[in-house]
Amino acid sequence: MPVLQALVDETHRLGHKAGCHVLGGEGLTNAITAGCDTIEHAFGLKQEQVNTMIQRKLYYDPTFVRYIEPYMDDNDGRNTGGRFRMIPIFEKAVTMAAATRGVKLMVGSGVDGSTFPHGTQALEFESLVKRAHMSPAAAIQSGTKINAEAIGWTDRVGSIDKGKFADLIAVAGNPLTDISELQRVRFVMKGGRVIRNDVAQHAQK
Repeated sequence: MPVLQALVDETHRLGHKAGCHVLGGEGLTNAITAGCDTIEHAFGLKQEQVNTMIQRKLYYDPTFVRYIEPYMDDNDGRNTGGRFRMIPIFEKAVTMAAATRGVKLMVGSGVDGSTFPHGTQALEFESLVKRAHMSPAAAIQSGTKINAEAIGWTDRVGSIDKGKFADLIAVAGNPLTDISELQRVRFVMKGGRVIRNDVAQHAQK
């Protein structure tokens, strides 16, 4: 704990954020006590720990899809003979956190898994809605407003406001009624510059 506290304190002294990758138990408790700005994964997260995170204004970044991939069950079956499964434990933790008023739950990618490659990060939104029971609006806010807060960039990104980067997407349908629409991107603007415009291409045809 003294080493972890020193790391977090020095990080803050230098004006940076500290993110702690933890599983559960003592390591998770220590990360929260030390004031890690983002608590990453936290498979074994408990209600009292979430409550402390809210009090201390810490953020929770589960990277949900990465650790509910089917091969995780295969590993658990092979390593424990089927006696233990991490996925339901993790689902319970994320669902509990998402249901707690005041929690700052982020959308992290974790796209280094064997079946979760870069470019498919929108699956995180769908899993948060369908498996952790967040509302679509709350999930979208997690990936925009909450993420911007977590990195200290609310003056630049996270909402559509004058003077911000103008990083925008448009999708085919309404993600508030079907969160999977975020996987059907039709328009991308980065820093005010149009990167992709399938809508215009379709209109020209």
